[in-house]
Amino acid sequence: MGSFTTFFLGLAISQLSLMGAFIFSNFRHQKQARVLIVFCICLISFLLSSISALNSNPLISMVLAILTIMTPAVLWVFSLLFFGDDEKIPPYGLALIFFYITVRIVVRTLGMLGYDLGLFGYYFGYMIPVLIMLGLSIHVIYMGIEGLKADLIEERRKIRIPFVISMGIVVVFTLLFGALSSLITQLSSSNSSLPFTDVITLVIIASIFFWTLGLNLAAFGASSNVKVLLQNSSPIDLRQASNKYDAPTCSKEDKLMEKINEAMDEQKLYHETGFTIAMLAHKLSTSEHRLRATINRTLGFRNFNQFLNYYRIREAKHLVAETEEPIANIAMEVGYNSLSSFNKAFKESLGLPPRKFRLSSQA
Repeated sequence: MGSFTTFFLGLAISQLSLMGAFIFSNFRHQKQARVLIVFCICLISFLLSSISALNSNPLISMVLAILTIMTPAVLWVFSLLFFGDDEKIPPYGLALIFFYITVRIVVRTLGMLGYDLGLFGYYFGYMIPVLIMLGLSIHVIYMGIEGLKADLIEERRKIRIPFVISMGIVVVFTLLFGALSSLITQLSSSNSSLPFTDVITLVIIASIFFWTLGLNLAAFGASSNVKVLLQNSSPIDLRQASNKYDAPTCSKEDKLMEKINEAMDEQKLYHETGFTIAMLAHKLSTSEHRLRATINRTLGFRNFNQFLNYYRIREAKHLVAETEEPIANIAMEVGYNSLSSFNKAFKESLGLPPRKFRLSSQA
């Protein structure tokens, strides 16, 4: 390992350690923050795995390999919690992650024990898991872009695209480093004057350093924004929020709040399927930026879908409990475009699916 590579390796590890320590000391009680700390540990392990002296110890090498293998999976979990305010980790995601990590560990262990798995080991132990993680990585990019318009947290809106780009680069480096190093080693073996492997290693390590340095500078400069971004979020529970959002609490935004209450409580604009924050801003003759800030800071919603679901499920709750109207009709009446999305939102808010809620209300 060259002197420049060693220099940037030390800097990258120190910056990741600093990031992890900062998050732990200030935000360790937040679920997203704890996952981000694990991500830092995984990236540090990835960097340490490039040190040949550590790889000579089988136990240390295996621990570093396991943590490195976990990097894309941890990133996916963090992104799901960070961007998906109402999201729980889906069972299929956990199953894919378990399969990915288990297969990689088993194949690597067998390789360390001297077993020659041939093409089967290469495809089953490397290519298939890599394709799974690439799929999850694409999902990370999708989550970052898909929720941009509905996001009510201005600080998070600003970093969605940079986050997607930077995290995507880190994942690609982590996933393809092994295969790329192997290929370049073969190419450079015929020409020792071209140290391709060292160059690639230096570029990857330096990129991780500058990426982490940028995040640290941004975090230290605006720790209050970091707190907003990493705070836990959960679906609005109508069982405990009957009057929580009925009145404005910020005097500077009273007039806009009066318009919002009139639009949602009296005009019931949420009945319109596909209703967006741009449409509401147009109806209220205000800017999207101001409307986002008001809904988020005054009412506490983190995305516009949460805001719509609150009003839709609040009305649907009474229709389901007090009428015999078919559930599907109620779903369409309050603004949902499918029964499945209505059932999901209803259960998340009230703890029971609509049919069971109706039966319990009539008992």
